[in-house]
Amino acid sequence: MTQCDADRLATMVSDDLEFFHDKDGLSATSGAQFVAAVRGMCERQAKGIDFRARRELVPGTMEVYPLAHYGAIEIGVHRFHAIAEGKPDRLTETARFTHVWKQEQGQWKLARVLSYDHRLAQ
Repeated sequence: MTQCDADRLATMVSDDLEFFHDKDGLSATSGAQFVAAVRGMCERQAKGIDFRARRELVPGTMEVYPLAHYGAIEIGVHRFHAIAEGKPDRLTETARFTHVWKQEQGQWKLARVLSYDHRLAQ
């Protein structure tokens, strides 16, 4: 999230969200835990402790498939860029993602995240 709007993020994730990361393993087991982690990252970025990043979908890689009576699966590839004021964005890595979205009371909520195949930029 480039804008670091953790409150908005909280409206987009399910209470039972699970986040799996190839570098960290199971890194969140609830929406609240995930939002708290993002909120902490945003605070560290504001203090200059963590670098800010921009995520970019690689054109042509997004695929979405329906899941009957549940929601949808979204897969793709994205690039991460470090952003710093007064400097050009710098590509840091590329990774694959798989998201499982579910419909809850007419809203789409992110329920499962797989973030994997992270490769450092050459």
